[in-house]
Parts: sequence; structure tokens; C-alpha cells
Amino acid sequence: MLLRIGFLLAALWTCFPGPAAWAQDYPNRRITMIVPFPAGSGPDVYARIIGEKLASRLGQPVIIENRPGSGGATGGRAVAKADPDGYTILFGSTSSVVVSPAVAKEAPFDPVTAFEPIIQVARGPFILSVRSTLPINDLQQLIDYAKRNPGKLNYGTSGPGSLHHLSTEMLKHATGIDVVHIPFPGGAQSWTALQSGVVDMIFDSMPGPISSLQAGKARAIAVTGTKRMGDLPDIPLAAVPTFEEQGVKGVDVVFWFGILAPAGTPKPVIAKLNTALAASIDDPAVKERFAQQSIEVVNGTPEAFGRLIETETRHWQDVVKATGTKQE
Repeated sequence: MLLRIGFLLAALWTCFPGPAAWAQDYPNRRITMIVPFPAGSGPDVYARIIGEKLASRLGQPVIIENRPGSGGATGGRAVAKADPDGYTILFGSTSSVVVSPAVAKEAPFDPVTAFEPIIQVARGPFILSVRSTLPINDLQQLIDYAKRNPGKLNYGTSGPGSLHHLSTEMLKHATGIDVVHIPFPGGAQSWTALQSGVVDMIFDSMPGPISSLQAGKARAIAVTGTKRMGDLPDIPLAAVPTFEEQGVKGVDVVFWFGILAPAGTPKPVIAKLNTALAASIDDPAVKERFAQQSIEVVNGTPEAFGRLIETETRHWQDVVKATGTKQE
């Protein structure tokens, strides 16, 4: 009797394909790419560029679904809880994947264990800009002004616990200045406030500062990272020195974008997505679109992206402890 049951189970097992065979049929329907930020935001724009190329390579539609909220945690949580079948993926960022869990009172997910990394897409520095009507032209002038006038200057962000918020708190921690936080629902609103004179300074990544810099409403005074940026039309960014060039260390902010799947997604599916996404990112039209925003295309393996997430998770947890920044 037991022998007969064993043969029956073996026969049934052969009716179901293993992960490798199942992945050969993947994808056979549309893929949803969740963007944890509003439509029209920088991440949304980049996700749509990548999604269009990915769809053409996989032969299935890639639908962009915006799930903003909680600094990106809402969209990240949705993907972490999705079926691990390769049909729901996340267009993640530093903010949504590693910063939002670090600042939350109760982490919505573990960045290291909740996802299968697929590929890093791009990275870039943060830029500190001040409104053009301030008598400040470089970082030391800002520090001197803030120390002479404690609590007088303010800075805008896309919300408490956002990467913009933490970046400025790192600056405060490194220099000892006292500037006041003014949160907004999103980055666009904070830049509108700066242009109208409500906000004095903003720490942001590209493409956030572009329109304000081009209009002469803002002045870039420092850039994170180890090297200066390249010029953009009407914006001489190559003339903007890094923080370390100006004698300020400890403001280590580099944003990145990457694509992830829920933990447990079969490795052959991850490999197929990585191959298709790598080719999409290498497309000259895609590289040109990112270059226009002074953002560096990265590409690479799931393993390399996984190591980055582990390093970044530890880094931002340390930043939160050092600055005492937590969401209310």
C-alpha cells in the first residue's frame, strides 16, 4: 500500500514543473512594477523609462502602480507581502528600501530579508542648495551665517524621516548648526516654497533642484560624494565643490534606484529579470535620459545589489542613532 502511494506521489510530482522549467514560461502575463512615490516624481519617471524597455524585451506589459506613503514604506511593504512569482516587483530607492525602515518606530519590513534584489539601476549625489536671495555662496558661509543666527534658517524636505530630512540632520550633526525643519508632502512642494522665499535651503538629489537652479531661484553650494558633478544646460554644477573639499566630513549621502522582488521569488525568474533589465538599462536612449539628469547608470548582478542593501541598511541605522531622528 505504501509503495503504491509512493508511486502515485511520484507520478503527481512529474506533472508539475520545477522552478527552472516554470521560469521558462515566465512571464506569460503582465508584470506590475510598484513605485512607492507619487506619479510625476523622479522615481516614477525613471521607473516608466525602464518599464517601457523591460516590456519590449519580455514581450509582456509592465504596469506602473504608484503606492506613495510613509517615505516609501507603503509601496515597499506591498511588494514584500506580494506573491513571490515575479509578477510584482518594486522600483526601490535608498529612501523606500533602507531609510524608511530605519526611521520607523516599527519597521514595516527588513530590507535584507524581505526582498530578492534583482538589479541596481542608477545612483547619484545629493546637492545642498540655498535660495538665491540669501547672502550665501559656499558651505563655510552657510555654516558661519547659521552659527551667528541659530534657529533663523530653515530647510524644506519631503517629510519627516525622508532622505532629505536625514541628510540635513547629518549636516547639522557634522557642523553643529541649528536650522529649523519644515516638512512638506513632497519634494516638489518644498522647491516651490524655496522659490517663493518660504524655505531657505534644501538638500535634494537630481532632478529636484534643476528647475530652481535654471530659473536662478536657487544656488547650489555643495555636493556629496568624492567627485564633482558635470555641468547641465544653464547649470554649472562642475563649479560646485564637494563637502569634503570644503572641509566638512560625515555627510555621506548617495541615493540609488534599484529593482527588487518579494523574498522567495525563484532564482531563475530573478536571473531572467536581471538579464532583461540589464539590457534595458544599457539601451543608449535610457542612458541618455539619465545623463540629462546628471544621474549615473549602474547595472550589475543581484548579488552586488544585495551587498549594497546590506551595507546601506547598517549605514542608515547608524545615522538614525547618531542624529536621533525617528518618525513621530
